[in-house]
Amino acid sequence: MGIMQINRKRSANPPCRSVLILAGLLALALLAGCGGRGGPAIKAQAQSISFAAAPALTLNGSATVSATASSGLAVSYSSATPTVCSVDSASGVVAAIATGACIIAADQPGNSEFSPAPQATQSISVAINPVQTLGFAAAPALAIYGTATVAASASSGLAVSYSSITPAVCAVDAVTGVVTDIAAGACTVAANQAGDGYYFAAPQVTQTLAVAAWPGTLTVPGAPAAVKATAGTLPGSVTVSFTGPASSGGSPITGYSVTSNPAGITAAGTASPLTLTCPSTCAGYSFAVTATNSVGNSTASAPAEVLTRYNVTLRFYEPDTQPNDSIFTGSFTFNSTTGTVSNLAGKLASAVTGPPMLTVPLAYQLSAVADGQGGLLVSAFALNSTNTFSEGGFAPGSPGLYYGYPAAKNPAAGGTGNAYVTIYVNLANPAAALTAAQINRLAYADCTAGGMMGDVCMTGYSGIGTMGGFPVSQTVTQQ
Repeated sequence: MGIMQINRKRSANPPCRSVLILAGLLALALLAGCGGRGGPAIKAQAQSISFAAAPALTLNGSATVSATASSGLAVSYSSATPTVCSVDSASGVVAAIATGACIIAADQPGNSEFSPAPQATQSISVAINPVQTLGFAAAPALAIYGTATVAASASSGLAVSYSSITPAVCAVDAVTGVVTDIAAGACTVAANQAGDGYYFAAPQVTQTLAVAAWPGTLTVPGAPAAVKATAGTLPGSVTVSFTGPASSGGSPITGYSVTSNPAGITAAGTASPLTLTCPSTCAGYSFAVTATNSVGNSTASAPAEVLTRYNVTLRFYEPDTQPNDSIFTGSFTFNSTTGTVSNLAGKLASAVTGPPMLTVPLAYQLSAVADGQGGLLVSAFALNSTNTFSEGGFAPGSPGLYYGYPAAKNPAAGGTGNAYVTIYVNLANPAAALTAAQINRLAYADCTAGGMMGDVCMTGYSGIGTMGGFPVSQTVTQQ
């Protein structure tokens, strides 16, 4: 009877329908919306993004944009005009590359409580100041037949070139500003900046250095300075550059010699640079330079370790984001004297963020591990910490949950997420092509806001990353 009464009451409302189902015992199910009342609805809250006032931005300069989401969630930035400006996705620091309109986009992908915000943009005009000026630093002391370095800078930030107004008294290196005295008298050096497509040529400025005759007994020269050694262009060679000694001993420098430590490799010449050929490899050697005048040889300079800069590019194939792959581009310094790597840094673009792909700066080299087979696995991070995954490390085989999960806030919702890349450096020859086994040692992870897929970071390694990505190539070229 109770059921019949309910049905009679519902039937008074024509749009209402009910369904009776008997399964063993009689049960009643009412369709949602009976009586004009809808069932419960779950809706993400709307949010919006607003920019603060646009900052001033000049060519080759930087400025910071600031956008906030009404939800309070973290905002990420991207450049809609990459040929005019670039922007750090997290900090909003904008770098002006060319003149024109720089358009910065701000996004907030939302979370379980908020729906994605409509993208907001801000346009900044990149201006130029076409007038530039030059100025010299304080004049250095210049001894007879010795060397000194002048320094001038342009207000535009463009490179300055040098020339000697008094070539009978002194010569100057056009790029470095190293002045070499030839005779007693007044040495006058000019600084110039020719301008470019944005700046007019700067008015020339000059600086005069007084050169006096040697006051006493002639001596051997001082040791050469600014000694640098780098890998040569030919295999098994080293190029050593230097500047002459500040003190010539009162007599013109007649030559220079380079010797290795351990001993056995030498070269001689009258000017920098000098190139040496090693018997098999230059690994483990450092190099010192001595100067010679009419009295004799100087003491040797401090030995210079062989430091060479290399560019590096890694590619990880991403089957789920084709035609985009995850790419790392950067550089590092290789010390072949000690067999170590330093200053690995660059930018990681994980394919899940594109198009356009966002780049994450990796500025901290925090790990270098020997593989026991003549190579180093070197890793650089976005944060000054190796904490990348929830396990606290950055091993490729981890599940890929961001560091601090589940207690820490998801990076995509304003938490702090790390990122890293691991490259392989062949200690015998960093530019050598890698074997398949060495390529399989490469890895990356992007646990920043743009690289998050729910609670999982975008990763790539030989065991197959979180979206199926794996390393396919590494290219190293000497700078």
